Amino acid sequence: MKLSPALPILWYSFLLLLRVSQSEEYYDEGVEAHSTNMTESVDEIDDGCDEIEDLEDSVVCSVSRTNKLNCSWSIHTLEAGAQLSVSVSFSEKKRLIDSRNQSSANGDGFISWTIGGGQEKSVVVDFEVLLRGNRMCYTAEFEEQQLNILDPPGNVDASIRDGNLHVNWDVPSSSIYAHCFDYQLDIGDQEKPRNFSDKVEHIELNAAAHTYKVRMRTKMSKSCYGCTQWSEWSPTVTVKQPTYRLDPLVIALISLGIPMILLAVLLILRHQRLVKVLFPPIPRPPAKYKHFLEKTDPLNFFHPVPTTKPEEEITEVEDAEQPPVTSH
Repeated sequence: MKLSPALPILWYSFLLLLRVSQSEEYYDEGVEAHSTNMTESVDEIDDGCDEIEDLEDSVVCSVSRTNKLNCSWSIHTLEAGAQLSVSVSFSEKKRLIDSRNQSSANGDGFISWTIGGGQEKSVVVDFEVLLRGNRMCYTAEFEEQQLNILDPPGNVDASIRDGNLHVNWDVPSSSIYAHCFDYQLDIGDQEKPRNFSDKVEHIELNAAAHTYKVRMRTKMSKSCYGCTQWSEWSPTVTVKQPTYRLDPLVIALISLGIPMILLAVLLILRHQRLVKVLFPPIPRPPAKYKHFLEKTDPLNFFHPVPTTKPEEEITEVEDAEQPPVTSH
């Protein structure tokens, strides 16, 4: 029985496919093993990296209104001789856009550059410290809400009432709880700014200065989620002590009345004769009519009125001398 020529070809094809499939299995197993070894090595590296403690409040990142990314850090626990490496990565919608690196032996540093105005911004800051063969790491992440600096308080108003300075303002955002804002008030009196939170009014007692220049700024408190960097200062509001104004009518009366009074007094003192001119005596009837006016009898009108008081007649009586008495 003679075999068909097609059978050997099919047989060789089957053996070739079997060999290829075995080779792919060996390749997959090798890749998987290599990946496992790489993962184990990375884990070993990560496990060998000690975390830097007390660094959470030492790293700050923010984005200004001009889309400028600013990241600063201060590691006070950095020992002498340590080498610090910092990497700042900026992403939008979880896609890496740009990154910057910095290496120094100083624990204080700053990185800044202008970024795009995209959405869902995020920043990751990686720290790595090498000291005597030991490796320490720390990672700080900032989401968009933590990066955007708040606007300054709005409608800042100031006035002086009853000797006290009254300052009131609006919260920067109505979508955030009022107790989440920290405020800083500067009144331009050469003293440190006043810090307070959870209120929209402040009273500065005993405002003795003549002029106050009021401005404010704000930030998110640490108890709330958001940017903890101070905002820009609000526009300056200038307040002056009130000046008391007199009524124009009162001013006119005083300016005209006082000179007239002084002039009258001066004339009276220097010219006594003016008194008689200004205040003449009351007219009186002649003496010859005075007697008639005092009597009710009209017949006595033509009788002369004695001009002088009638003289009283005095009769003198002289005692006559008596004759001497003779004795018998």
